[in-house]
Amino acid sequence: MNQKGSIGAVDLLYGACFSLCFFAFMLTEAFINERCAVLLGADSVYLIYAAGLLCTGLGFLSFSALRRLCIKESVRKIALCLIGLLCLTASLLLLMTREPVVFLICAAAALLLFGHIGGCVYYNSAMFFAHSRYLGRIIGIGMGIATLLQFFVQNFAFHAVVFIISIFFSVAFVLYYIIRAPRDWILENPLPYSLDNSKARRCAVNLIAAVVLMSLVAGMIDSVVTSFNAVQTYDIYSGVRLFYALGLIMAGYIADIKKRQYLPVATVCAILLSSLCAIFLSEEWGYFAGTALMYLYSGFYVIFLTVMFLDFAPKSNHPELWAGMGRVVRSLTVAVAVIPTMRIYDVLGGTALAVGSCILSIAILLVLLPAISNPAVVARQRETWETKKVMSPQERLKSYAERCSLTPRETEVLERLLTSEDGVQEIAESLYISRRVLQRYIASIYEKTDTKTRIGLFQSYMNFASEQN
Repeated sequence: MNQKGSIGAVDLLYGACFSLCFFAFMLTEAFINERCAVLLGADSVYLIYAAGLLCTGLGFLSFSALRRLCIKESVRKIALCLIGLLCLTASLLLLMTREPVVFLICAAAALLLFGHIGGCVYYNSAMFFAHSRYLGRIIGIGMGIATLLQFFVQNFAFHAVVFIISIFFSVAFVLYYIIRAPRDWILENPLPYSLDNSKARRCAVNLIAAVVLMSLVAGMIDSVVTSFNAVQTYDIYSGVRLFYALGLIMAGYIADIKKRQYLPVATVCAILLSSLCAIFLSEEWGYFAGTALMYLYSGFYVIFLTVMFLDFAPKSNHPELWAGMGRVVRSLTVAVAVIPTMRIYDVLGGTALAVGSCILSIAILLVLLPAISNPAVVARQRETWETKKVMSPQERLKSYAERCSLTPRETEVLERLLTSEDGVQEIAESLYISRRVLQRYIASIYEKTDTKTRIGLFQSYMNFASEQN
């Protein structure tokens, strides 16, 4: 991946892979909700919607579980291909069956399997785009394009043949590109995280708390709108859906400004604005405005839970779990919130949901306050501290790694390359990874440090060390 220049072709292909996965999932979820209204009645849609979210969340978790069960790379490839085949089969059966029980089984299987594939794609993206300056905009534009594709298919060509063709090519491309990935992050385990994890744990807790609160806000509105769409009061896949694409793209670009510093602020502002949409939804004349606000906020919210966890995953002990944790938390929280939300809306109306959204927005602001205020302060404190003291060899090595945007795992490899005379095989054995994975780390280190050999890397580090003295 190009760390310093413009976005490369491989980056765009990874973005396309992410986009097609998102498109296939949205198309399947929408089809299930619409078929459910026909086969089981409109009143059951929000229940099936909640169950579908639960299946999706479990699907993301199953990816991490399967990686622990399947250790060999060849076994992981076979398992991924079988899951893709089963996913396509379940999607095809959704079109053919008219039996409610069979439909529910196929729907659950399709969403579970799509969740597993999604977990795979999120993990691959997290490892590939680690420390990339373009992660936000690539994900935002990719998801925005997926939303536009869904809008086109459902409004101009949504029938059985188009549905199954779209799902087939989306899943086939995603699986092919993951298995043929130019880097081996997806099939072999990365180095274990060896640095202090206390900050990482605090960050994980804050992120989960923020996504839970955001999901409660989104669940309040999303469940009501989905129910309205089922009884054909509103059409949530009409032109107003384009505001979702707009929110995704806007949030993606904002996410890349000063290393995510403005993304939490922008997301909170979007939440406060979206609190008004529940009031507008109570009146037919305000449907478009209310749904537009809901979709705009959803774009910021989805980018936040996606990008923040993709950033966090490479710093954790289990990146295959944490890469998709935002989707897991979102799915499980919204699934739990759907039924109570509908009860509250039926009894108290949209005003109660608007008040609840405002209260949750304040809670989100309090949770995200450290992320909003700390980066500049920490940077100034670090700069002041480093100017006042002579760095030790360990601190100098860490400073060099930070300057070159090396990941913690790459920093550990860098230390072995600089402080030992061991060959590639000896270093790989000492780190308990394969020779091929180590070579991937070394190639990435050479690229980021603008060197080509181990000697050149040593000279680059010594030049940096002399500047610090």
